[in-house]
Amino acid sequence: MSEPELEQYLNTRHRDAALRLMQEEKPTYRLGRRESEPHSFKINYIHDVLSTNFPEDRTFWDLHHYFTLGQSKLDLQFDISYFRNFRFKDQLSSYDEQDHDMRRPTMAINILSKSTYNSDLGITAENCMKLQIPAYVTFSDHIPEPEAVKAPFLKVYYQVGKKYAIETLSEYCCTEGEEGIDQSKTIDVLPDILPFKFGIMKLNDKYWKKGIRYDLFQLVFIDRETRQLFKTKAEIEKERADKEKERADKEKERADKEKERADKEKERADKAEQRIKELESQLKELKK
Repeated sequence: MSEPELEQYLNTRHRDAALRLMQEEKPTYRLGRRESEPHSFKINYIHDVLSTNFPEDRTFWDLHHYFTLGQSKLDLQFDISYFRNFRFKDQLSSYDEQDHDMRRPTMAINILSKSTYNSDLGITAENCMKLQIPAYVTFSDHIPEPEAVKAPFLKVYYQVGKKYAIETLSEYCCTEGEEGIDQSKTIDVLPDILPFKFGIMKLNDKYWKKGIRYDLFQLVFIDRETRQLFKTKAEIEKERADKEKERADKEKERADKEKERADKEKERADKAEQRIKELESQLKELKK
């Protein structure tokens, strides 16, 4: 994309940052994009789960997305963008809908942070609805304040006809390492295009800030049929390896039992043979 073309785009994240700076009494400039460990971890996890379980779809992470809206062009940055039935495997530095037949995401996700939650819940949500992106998801995984976005907090904007509805969730449905999912504490929308439900998992790790440890949470995706979590690639491979080990252990146990049975049978045969020899010896003695 040429420089003149780039100038036509409205970078909403930069604009909103500038607005916030104007409103602050003592503004502190933020050079570059800095995110917390929880923020980065959540993006990696979501990208892993969606890419692994839905290989016929395309999941991008942390890209600028360029859209045309009326006479304006927008530059929106999503932590995750999910395109249903889009078999595009090449890597991108940015996504421009004009290069892909004006295809727009089926779902966009932003993990809220202290520096972006105002814009993510405000102008970005508004633009997603104007662009008619079917689902826009915002999730607070560790923010302790303000109360409006205190973790855990999940908000899903989804298209119903020409309008949008909103579902919110502030309770977790499961805990890391424990069995069971409370299906009543999930969000289930757009089943025709989204092959999963949304939920929140409470993690065992904590978020440390200024000497205080806060709970950490993870946005999770739930299979409507199995009512279980979709897993990461590593989790699936571990599960496969565990099953293979279990199969191998059972096979070894079966082989050990078979060997034990064979050993006992041989021992019985040896004793029988020894008994026959003893009887033959006794018979010879009697004949003398």
